[in-house]
Amino acid sequence: MPQKFKKGDVVKLKSGGPTMTIEKYQWETGWDYSQESDHVVICTWFDNDGKLESRQFEQDALIKTEDE
Repeated sequence: MPQKFKKGDVVKLKSGGPTMTIEKYQWETGWDYSQESDHVVICTWFDNDGKLESRQFEQDALIKTEDE
């Protein structure tokens, strides 16, 4: 599966929610490999109190938005 986003892209969940920034693709590791994921991204955003949040999401759950 090709990567849909690049670092710095502004996205939202398809179901709604805050505007988030793509930080990177998650690294996947196993006993015999370590590679960049092609489908799990780490996003950051500020919550309503101004606290920086960070979570991982499947890229298919996200859509790219216009920079605000």
